[in-house]
Amino acid sequence: MPMKQKNSTKILVTAALLVVSLICIFPIFFCIFTSFKESTEIIKEITFFPKKWSSVNYDYVFARGAKYLKYYLNTIIITLSSVLITMILSALSGYAFARLPFKGSSTLLGTVLFILAFPLAAILIPIYMMEYDLKLLNTYIGIILPNLLCILPFSIFIMRGAFIDMPKELEDSAEIDGCTVPQTWWYIMLPLARNALVIVLVSGFYNVWGEYTIAKTLATKDAIMPISVALTLLKSEDWNYGVLAAAITLSIIPPIVVFSIFQDKLVEGMSAGAVKG
Repeated sequence: MPMKQKNSTKILVTAALLVVSLICIFPIFFCIFTSFKESTEIIKEITFFPKKWSSVNYDYVFARGAKYLKYYLNTIIITLSSVLITMILSALSGYAFARLPFKGSSTLLGTVLFILAFPLAAILIPIYMMEYDLKLLNTYIGIILPNLLCILPFSIFIMRGAFIDMPKELEDSAEIDGCTVPQTWWYIMLPLARNALVIVLVSGFYNVWGEYTIAKTLATKDAIMPISVALTLLKSEDWNYGVLAAAITLSIIPPIVVFSIFQDKLVEGMSAGAVKG
């Protein structure tokens, strides 16, 4: 390809990526700036930047700090528990599917992957009925288990892909050194799959932190309600858009922090997977 054509293609790709990035981040910044506007300014005219910066919406949220702190705490407990369990189970089952084939493993893996394509709405009512009978409604475990159902299949698929691409010589060397299968998994294979674990962590965190459908159905009491559902409680007769924007802004900080911390490992893991694929 001529150098001039190559540079033109690079410019077009960069411009396209820039446009897509702006489309994605515009709503986020609009929400942040809206949270610093007073209600009169929000209602009278639509502007991107506040004409007068005000913290009245954050004052409203923090005035009810104990209540909203509980919602955030519920979300943290549900999210961290779901992600931690998912990382453990996906690392174990992913290794088993990739390196320890057993009779019926292909069928079982196909069943696990089938769950990825199964719509949540189709099983939400049966889940509600089962949890009602088991008295799991409005409990942490009652919300964590359905979240595992949603994020675990994808995580198993990611971990299996990471383990299956590792050279068999690693396991042979470990066996010669006297390592058992659990020791080989823990000391050798799992550290090499850390980038895949980061993908599982970040994707799981994002999915559970912002999850609404399951939480709305299975958590109807304030004591267990996560922030994604609690945001809808800000509506009285009319939406208070400024307060809602302030609460949303506070709720998106943890996912941004998680992504910032693991950004390099996440990109590295995705790039490695793309090259191997």
